[in-house]
Amino acid sequence: MKNLIRVLCAVFIATVMMSCLYLPASAVSIDWNNVKLESLVDIMNSYVETSDSLLEDGQYCMRGFAVSPDGRFAFGGFLNPNSTAAMNVIDLETALPVACYVHEQTEGGRGYPKGIAVDDRGYVYVGEAYYPNYGSVDYAILSYSDKGELTEMGFYNAITDGTPGDQNGTKLGVNGVEVVKLDGKYYMYMVINYDWSRLYRFDVTDVKAPKLDTSFGTGGFVDLKNVHSMTTAQYLDVDTDGTIYIGATTTSDSGVYVLSSDGMTLLNSAACKKGYAVALWEDYIFVSTQSGPTCVNVFDKVTLQPVSTIECHDGANSYVYLAVVNDVLYVGDQGSGNADYDSIVVAPLSDAGKKIISDRKAAYAAALETTPADTTTAAPEDTTTPAPKDTTTPAPDDSTTAPKDTTTAAPKDTTTAGKSEKSGCGSAVALGLVACIIPAAAIIVKKKKD
Repeated sequence: MKNLIRVLCAVFIATVMMSCLYLPASAVSIDWNNVKLESLVDIMNSYVETSDSLLEDGQYCMRGFAVSPDGRFAFGGFLNPNSTAAMNVIDLETALPVACYVHEQTEGGRGYPKGIAVDDRGYVYVGEAYYPNYGSVDYAILSYSDKGELTEMGFYNAITDGTPGDQNGTKLGVNGVEVVKLDGKYYMYMVINYDWSRLYRFDVTDVKAPKLDTSFGTGGFVDLKNVHSMTTAQYLDVDTDGTIYIGATTTSDSGVYVLSSDGMTLLNSAACKKGYAVALWEDYIFVSTQSGPTCVNVFDKVTLQPVSTIECHDGANSYVYLAVVNDVLYVGDQGSGNADYDSIVVAPLSDAGKKIISDRKAAYAAALETTPADTTTAAPEDTTTPAPKDTTTPAPDDSTTAPKDTTTAAPKDTTTAGKSEKSGCGSAVALGLVACIIPAAAIIVKKKKD
C-alpha cells in the first residue's frame, strides 16, 4: 500500500509540474481592454503638424506604409494628386521627414507607391502601381542609411499585360508587399489586384538581380480568385515558416485567410468586416477593418478565435497598414483627402512599448518648444481673392484607387528616353500654399536639407 501511495504521489507531482510548464496558444498575457490607439505623427496635405515641417514630396492619402525593423524610420507612400505621388522617410525619433523617393514615368505622371516593405538588411521595397492603373506593375528596391538617406539599388518590372497606361487593357494595381527570409533566401511577396487577384513571389536575395520564384504557386504566382475565391486581396504578412496570412474579400466573406507556404492550400480563416491589413506578433494576428468604422481585430494565431477589438483613435479614417516593432503596434491611417489627416498611429503592447511612445512624444514636444521664434517681418495681409476650394474627390473607403488628380499635370519630360526615369524634390504643397516643379535632370532620391 505504501508503495502504491508513493507511486500515486509521484504521478500527481509530475502532472502538476507538466501543467505548470504548459503554455496556452496565447502565452503573452495582455489586458486588451487597456490597449488603446493614439496618434503619434499627424500629416495634413504635406504639412507634418507633429514636427512643424513639410514632407519632402507628396501630399496626401498615405496608402503604402512600413516601419523599419528597429522602429527608427517610417516609410509612407503618398498617392495624390498623381503629379506629386511619393514615398517619404520619416524619422520616428524626431517626426521629421528626412528623404523621399519618386518614380517619374517616361510617358508622364508618377507611379503610385501603394505597397512598401522593409527587410532586416536595410532594404526598402516599393510596389509601384502604374499611372493610370493599366497594363503594368513595377517595384523599386532601395537601401537606407542610419540617417534615412535612400539609394536606389534597382527598378524592376513585376508584371506587364498589354501596353502600360492603356485604359482599354487590363487594369492592374498593387496592394500588399512583404519580404521574409526563408531557408537563407529573401523573398518578396506582392499582391496584384483590380482585374486580377494574384499573389506573386520574387527571389530578392540579390537585390540587383531579383527574379520571379517559379517554384511558388503555379509558375511564380497564385491565382487567388480561382484557387481561393478571393475577389479582392489586400495586404499580408508571412510567418518565419512561410505560412501566409492575407486580408481579403471572397465571394462569400471577408477577413484573414491562412495559406500554406506554396500559397495553394487554404489552412484556416477568420471572418471580420472588410479585412485589410495583417500583422503577426507573438501568438496573435492583428487584422484591420478598413472602414465602417475602422478598427484593429485581434485573433489567436493558433485557433483563430477572436481575442479583442481595438477601437479606432479620435479622428481615424481608414487603417490600411499594421506592424509590430519592439512591442509597439504601428498603424497607417490613410486620410480621405487633402483636408484630412494621414496619421501614424500607435498602441503599446508592453511597458517597454509604453516607454518608447512616451519618450518619443516628449522629444517631439521638446523640439517644438525649443524651435527659435520667427523674427522675420510678417508678410502684408493678402487682400486678393482666395483660390477656389480644392474639389478633388476623396478616395473611397473600400477602394485602392487613388482619387483622380484634377490639378494641371506637369509638362512631359522629353529629355530622357527609357521607362525607368526617376527624380526627387522637396515638398510639393503644404496646405495648398507651396508648389514644387521637378527639373528634367533631377536626382533619384533626396535627403532632407539642414
